[in-house]
Amino acid sequence: MDLYSMIQAGGRMNFTVTGEDLVQFAETIIEKTIAMRDAELAMAPKDETYLTTDEVIAKFHVCKTTLWTWEKNGYLIPSRWGKRKTYALSELHALMKDKKKRLPNLAAQENKLADTLGKEVQG
Repeated sequence: MDLYSMIQAGGRMNFTVTGEDLVQFAETIIEKTIAMRDAELAMAPKDETYLTTDEVIAKFHVCKTTLWTWEKNGYLIPSRWGKRKTYALSELHALMKDKKKRLPNLAAQENKLADTLGKEVQG
């Protein structure tokens, strides 16, 4: 029975671990993490610009809830760097350019807001 099977079985076990074992384990985890990060970087376009959530909010005048909704509905997929989300500028431009086609509710809200503002200006 291998170690994984024993852990899955839920039995109690005692392990003796040396300092060298812990160092080797930590080095293995670090190497795997670096390899995963390098693979992600290799897949990302070289000339792409990524914006943080705060930068997107400032540049495109949207709120965090809007970004969350776009992400939830699959309109925008952020890249993750640890806990931090970044958004590809090209995807944001494409989304804003086609938002009336891709986000019909948003277009309806904009039209309603424009009508409301138009009435206030006239009145």
